[in-house]
Amino acid sequence: MLVKFGGKPDKLKSWWHEFSHNSDLLPWCPYKIREVDASKIHIKEATQVLFLDQNLFWKGQGATVGPERDKKGRVVRLIVTASGSGYSPTTKAEVVGTGSETFKLGRVTVDNGKITGVDFIEGKWYDTPRVHAIGADGRVEDLPFSGTTKLKFDNEQVHETKQYLSGELHGKWERFKQNGIQVFNKEFTHGEKHGAHIYYFDDPIDPEDYKIQSDAHLKKKIYASLWLEVHEEARRKFSQYPTPEANQWAIKEYEERGGEFRVHLLEHYKNNRRDGLFEGFDYLGNPTFRDDYKEGLRVSHKTFDKVKKS
Repeated sequence: MLVKFGGKPDKLKSWWHEFSHNSDLLPWCPYKIREVDASKIHIKEATQVLFLDQNLFWKGQGATVGPERDKKGRVVRLIVTASGSGYSPTTKAEVVGTGSETFKLGRVTVDNGKITGVDFIEGKWYDTPRVHAIGADGRVEDLPFSGTTKLKFDNEQVHETKQYLSGELHGKWERFKQNGIQVFNKEFTHGEKHGAHIYYFDDPIDPEDYKIQSDAHLKKKIYASLWLEVHEEARRKFSQYPTPEANQWAIKEYEERGGEFRVHLLEHYKNNRRDGLFEGFDYLGNPTFRDDYKEGLRVSHKTFDKVKKS
């Protein structure tokens, strides 16, 4: 492969980046290895064709076109979906939004002020807005973004991560609090909700016997909660606190001592529709409701009596 690109690794890397751009399986594809700061992301609207009348005294309006695709999803021609009115014979077409850089259009046909056709030469059409990365040169990249975006707090703790494939949410979208506790975890496929969406309570749950253990060790400082205790230990253990490393250690230590991070809501989706169990839980882990969905329709529903805290 290096011979093909004149022995220049940068050219090979650039070619592979574009070739594997739409894949989430190929080795070293952008989806697997690329990571950018969430502040370096730009959203472009869906592909759209605009008609620009070159005659200053004409005011054509209302014309729209859409793509006709082959079995592989490639555009073969543009179809006039609304012909509009008032266009002059000097009207030209311009493509804006995601994929506009790939388009080449020919002559616009106008009959009695109505758009009747647009010659399609080449281009890739995107039906939905897409996320693009902003390159090192400050320009928005032509190709929709594939990879992971990260947003961090001032202490470098990850606040949010999102996985994208060709500019659409694809994979996990996770959010965390500044202390490292997870807020939610959602799964997507090609921009649609698909899989489990899990939401957690804001505060961790101490083991039931924590206070008893503390009272039994009078020589040991008694804390209001196990969560505060492990964080005080993390403060002493790490030279810098709080940090992602200290948070990760505290969370692991907390779970090993019997602490829990309980689920508040569990949802299941398939192709952007509710499909499967939707379950709610109270702070003690008791179920509050349980719904079952099939292809977006609720097929069963059950609520549970509130359980009083003993």
